[in-house]
Amino acid sequence: KKTLITCVEKQLLEQHLTQILQKGLDQLLDENRIGDLTLMYQLFSRVKDGLKELVQAFSAYIKKTGRLIVVNVSNDADKDRDMVQNLLDFKDKLDNIIEVCLNNNAKFVNSMKEAFENFINQRQNKPAELIAKYVDSKLRAGNKGTTEEELEKLLDKIMVLFRFIHGKDVFEAFYKKDLAKRLLVGKSASVDSEN
Repeated sequence: KKTLITCVEKQLLEQHLTQILQKGLDQLLDENRIGDLTLMYQLFSRVKDGLKELVQAFSAYIKKTGRLIVVNVSNDADKDRDMVQNLLDFKDKLDNIIEVCLNNNAKFVNSMKEAFENFINQRQNKPAELIAKYVDSKLRAGNKGTTEEELEKLLDKIMVLFRFIHGKDVFEAFYKKDLAKRLLVGKSASVDSEN
């Protein structure tokens, strides 16, 4: 019985890994199909080089999708304005997929980190500037709708994005300028969060 299962896995799965990934992985990830992604992970983990191929395809998907979020060829101001929130949403979605579908496999976690670092730095300095502006907008006193706890969680998520950027000095320059404005005008949402 075991040899029959192995034979079926080899004939139907192992020999067709690349084709399966090319035809379906991106769509499953785009549509956030948790059940199907879990099943794919379980099946691929049963065959030789299955997880290796899945990690490579997962990384390629993250780079491709992330690049679409970050790169702004048309210089669309709305796209830049929404970039940080879109990155946070994308990261949350991938974190959930890794946790629920991919069994928190360290290879997928590392692959995601490398892919994020790759695509987020495609536009030199702009992501750092936009992250600083996003933090500023969240720390202004006008955001009364969020609690201290929600603000703290959001800042933690933003720090994860910050770790991926190479232009940390650009972020620092924009953040200092915005911090000075907030403090001088007295528009800070939370003195504790500023620390």
